[in-house]
Amino acid sequence: MADTTTVKVRRSTRDLLLQVGAARRESADQVIVAALAAMHRDERRRIAAAEARAVKDDPADLAEVRAIQQEMAALREG
Repeated sequence: MADTTTVKVRRSTRDLLLQVGAARRESADQVIVAALAAMHRDERRRIAAAEARAVKDDPADLAEVRAIQQEMAALREG
């Protein structure tokens, strides 16, 4: 079974993909994988920011987060 497939995109998208790949000396596959990874990181950051906003408004949650941070700092100090 083949390890590749065809993805239908506009020619302008294909050209941009190839242009970015050439500038980075990466294949189209590598550019796509990097873009997907960046999108995944952005989504995780968005979720983390929303959770942080929610925690800040809840004194019990905020106290728990601070306790965890103190425990982590103590572990780093040895």
